[in-house]
Amino acid sequence: MIRLLITLLFVGHGLVHGIMFTLPYSAKAIEDMPFNPSRSWLFGETKTLAFASALVVTLAFSVAGAGYLWRAGWWPQLTIVAAVLSLALLSTYFSKWWIAGYAINIAFAVAAWQAL
Repeated sequence: MIRLLITLLFVGHGLVHGIMFTLPYSAKAIEDMPFNPSRSWLFGETKTLAFASALVVTLAFSVAGAGYLWRAGWWPQLTIVAAVLSLALLSTYFSKWWIAGYAINIAFAVAAWQAL
């Protein structure tokens, strides 16, 4: 049961990236949000980069979660990769509101590192 809940955390964390960066927000919605999911402080307006990166992170966390559920030997490596990609994405589109996301990524990476 615990294994299933942890798997759901993997998948849920990945899906949050997909929701934040791939939904088509209106200009008014973006104006009211505390962050702009298509504007990077580093690259400027990059909706395509944000979209593609979020899909990769979502897929990586979902597959890593499935690997964890099935006790596959490769889940820790993929989890570390997914966490690093997520940290890079969140840092590229920085917002102070993503502190929890950073912490979750670090927790996943540390747990995966310990499982190696």
